[in-house]
Amino acid sequence: MDFDYTLVTDWPNHKTRQRYLPWINIGIRKPVSNETIYPLGLVDSGAEVTMVSREIGEELGFNFKKAIKDTVMGFGGGVVPVLYLEAEFIIDDDHGKKPIIYKDLVGFTERAFPQTHPQQTAIFGTVGLFRNVAVAFNYPNNIHLEKLK
Repeated sequence: MDFDYTLVTDWPNHKTRQRYLPWINIGIRKPVSNETIYPLGLVDSGAEVTMVSREIGEELGFNFKKAIKDTVMGFGGGVVPVLYLEAEFIIDDDHGKKPIIYKDLVGFTERAFPQTHPQQTAIFGTVGLFRNVAVAFNYPNNIHLEKLK
């Protein structure tokens, strides 16, 4: 499946900046549910885990009392508390191909994503994406995803 790069707007130093980034929508749902939310997230080969805003997990009815609590250290030493739960992931390009569906862990963040990128509500990393799906970046044309066998 191929996904276009997303034209992203942010405002560093109160000046508009636009650029193309590997942001795509990947569906997330509780494994026993049909309700799916498609957060917009960065496909990040350097991220160890997939992280999604906790409010998405709350909307989907995840039980955070059963979550594994941990912290993830990011670029620059920032520490993010996360709550790990198993989720079902759905990758669908809306072009009639069979969706890619698999289960893996997702780390729900305690806090919302930074306001500098209000469109972003997820980061898709190794756990949650790359260990299930082969990803090829063809900048600036597309991001190609195929289910690993």
